[in-house]
Amino acid sequence: MLSQGVILLRIGFIILSLTSFGLLMENRHKAGILEIIRCLIFVGVYKLGHLRSQFSSLSCAYEV
Repeated sequence: MLSQGVILLRIGFIILSLTSFGLLMENRHKAGILEIIRCLIFVGVYKLGHLRSQFSSLSCAYEV
């Protein structure tokens, strides 16, 4: 069971990802900065241990 805060953070990350991808597709000049921020957030959350999976194959994909 996920708490409401975790669900909201995941929804926020999905919105950030979609926005970043959209800006990249439109070739906007700030898209690169937003994508770097998105990737740093993902790595930070992963390193804190919030993205551990029951499936070992996903752990390998997250590391890549």
